Amino acid sequence: MSKIDTLLPAEITQFSSENVRKAAERGVSQTREAFEKLNASGRSAAGSFDASAVAVARGVSEFNAKAFEAFRANTGAAFDFLASLAGVTSPAEIVALQSDFAGKQFKAMSEQARDLSALTRRIAADCIEPIKSQLEKAFKPLA
Repeated sequence: MSKIDTLLPAEITQFSSENVRKAAERGVSQTREAFEKLNASGRSAAGSFDASAVAVARGVSEFNAKAFEAFRANTGAAFDFLASLAGVTSPAEIVALQSDFAGKQFKAMSEQARDLSALTRRIAADCIEPIKSQLEKAFKPLA
């Protein structure tokens, strides 16, 4: 017996077609399982990205509608202000109307900004949720 033979495990030193076949079958089986897990994970990840894209599209549409609604309200208020200026008879009335208009617009724009900001946060959360859930599922086995 040579020195090399004593360092190798018995399974390797007994080179036979049966041992090679069994090792190959184990390798193919393990590779198939790994591929199936990776493929399932990929399909699940693609689904979460699709869900995220749908949430973004829906959110952008909702945001645009809300912003347009604010634009319409502000434009209407500006035209109402201009119409009321047409009937002014003194500079004091102009100052009073301007002051009233500015106060109302400041309040309206503050509310609009708050609403749009809340909507933006909700859209971002809706967009991230499917991906976050997918990542939690993917990394759960590692924990």
